[in-house]
Amino acid sequence: MSAKSLIDLLEGHLKLHKGLLQLANKKTESLKKGDIEALTAIMKEEQKYIAAVKQIERERILAVEKILSSLGHTQTEPTLTICIELMEEPERSALEILRDKLLAVVAELRNINQLNQQLLQQSLQFVNMTLDMIMPKRQEVNYRKPNMAPSSYEGSRSLFDSKA
Repeated sequence: MSAKSLIDLLEGHLKLHKGLLQLANKKTESLKKGDIEALTAIMKEEQKYIAAVKQIERERILAVEKILSSLGHTQTEPTLTICIELMEEPERSALEILRDKLLAVVAELRNINQLNQQLLQQSLQFVNMTLDMIMPKRQEVNYRKPNMAPSSYEGSRSLFDSKA
């Protein structure tokens, strides 16, 4: 396995992560608008990217292992950093640039995903608050000993009243 193939794998890795970043930005807009259909479509597309990232990551690990073994380096955990340190100059600089770009994209993706998680939590809080306003909790009309645990059905919400 050559350094060129590792560079190609990292370029593919970077391209996939940039695609995930674009999807994350679209997901943010869908969350802000409350567009569930668009969000569902984005999540399906995201799963395809994630599968491709997993595949290329496996290939990258194998490429690094092969390069390190061909250079006579035995490391328990073959990493890209060790591989970069052992490379000659033209490949070393190309790998460093790709690594830095990939780290930047992953950091930006992490930030956007944290924002999306906060937006989802706020949406869920809003839904729960709305449900609590629509269906207030019933006060207990039966006597119960103070140290007795409440029954399992007391805290559940139901849109259907089965009592006739």
